[in-house]
Amino acid sequence: MKISVVTAVFNSEKTIERNILSVLNQSHQDFEQILIDNLSSDKTVQFARELYDSHGISEKLKIISEKDKGISDAFNKGINASSGEIVAILNGDDAYYDDSVFEKVSEAFENKEVLFVHGDMLFDDPVYGSNVRRPLMCPAAAAMPYNHPSMFFLKKVYEQYGLFDLSYKYAMDHELIIRYNKIIPGFSSKGRYIEGTPLVIMYSGGTSWKYEINAIKESKDAVIKNGMWNSYAKKEYLFRIWRTRIKIVLNALGMNFIVRLWRKNKWG
Repeated sequence: MKISVVTAVFNSEKTIERNILSVLNQSHQDFEQILIDNLSSDKTVQFARELYDSHGISEKLKIISEKDKGISDAFNKGINASSGEIVAILNGDDAYYDDSVFEKVSEAFENKEVLFVHGDMLFDDPVYGSNVRRPLMCPAAAAMPYNHPSMFFLKKVYEQYGLFDLSYKYAMDHELIIRYNKIIPGFSSKGRYIEGTPLVIMYSGGTSWKYEINAIKESKDAVIKNGMWNSYAKKEYLFRIWRTRIKIVLNALGMNFIVRLWRKNKWG
């Protein structure tokens, strides 16, 4: 099965090489990469073209370089431009963990009941500590149940049930999953979790990392919009806000070791 990788970028020349090489080096070579560039002023697009040219497969790279209306809009452009049966979203800062990811994903989709595939991710964070993060697999009303960078969807899911909501700037992935849980019968049972090694390396410093409080508030709005706001959701929301604010305070006090210990206890 062909895999389309949607990559949203803006002035990503420092990180685009590791991103693209992690795609080019996959053992499963039936893929394309769609670069959605928000009119970068650096050499992001040039570097991308050079890397694909050097591998002799420039036809596998599509570039859409124009002003967008935010990350959700960039994701949607990439999905609409994709030609693969499977669609993945890998932001310009991130990379696939090893060269077997596409092969594992493609095998998982051999089960025709599967709508999406997901797995662990290595979260690389020199400030608060790096960890391999398993998907929370919690109710969608509580938090994002999956690691979005590690998710692969059949394109027909987007076509049938809708794309990302442009009104969300930070928690668009969580809003999408909340909505799919509401409108797709047995949605969570139609996902396949790939155990073992992580699928993706996510590097700290991205939009959701920088604006974590904003993302949590948008998640709350999505839960309310979809009629899932209750005492349980409220409790989880307040805990996430409290935890994030404590982390910010500890960082300001130079006490990041406490967050590191907490993460090590949670994730191992």
